Amino acid sequence: MTQNQLLMTIIIISACFFIGSLIFQQGRCVLNGLFRGVLGMIVIGLANVIFSGFGILVPVGINVMNFAVAALLGIPGIVALYGIGFWQIFH
Repeated sequence: MTQNQLLMTIIIISACFFIGSLIFQQGRCVLNGLFRGVLGMIVIGLANVIFSGFGILVPVGINVMNFAVAALLGIPGIVALYGIGFWQIFH
């Protein structure tokens, strides 16, 4: 095996590992986002039950847009949704 062949073999193997790690990381990010979105919907549902127990009807529902906000922003996004909801109630 010449030096050029050895170098090309190393480059190809490294590229395969790099592409494999990108695919694995991307799948992990998708699963993480789905988990955060589902957990956010659970938190919104529980918060709606708690607020309705106090007689406060906040216009934050379980829908695709709120799922995306919860998946991308997490707890601060959910707090922002409720902040906007309370602003709509009192404005």
